[in-house]
Amino acid sequence: MSREGSEQMLTLLKELSVYKALDGAYNAGPKGRAEIEAYEERERRRQGIKQEMQDLATESKKSPA
Repeated sequence: MSREGSEQMLTLLKELSVYKALDGAYNAGPKGRAEIEAYEERERRRQGIKQEMQDLATESKKSPA
């Protein structure tokens, strides 16, 4: 994986880590409409991140550094 690809992967992993922490707070507290919508948005973003990570891995396999 290129340096740029590695940095992108690290950024995505950091974003997932933040979402995990936010989800911990979500699971521990009361859930109003705003909290539920924020959780659902994070879930959609997580799916996007997973796809981006798969794309980076595929790209890395196709063009070795």
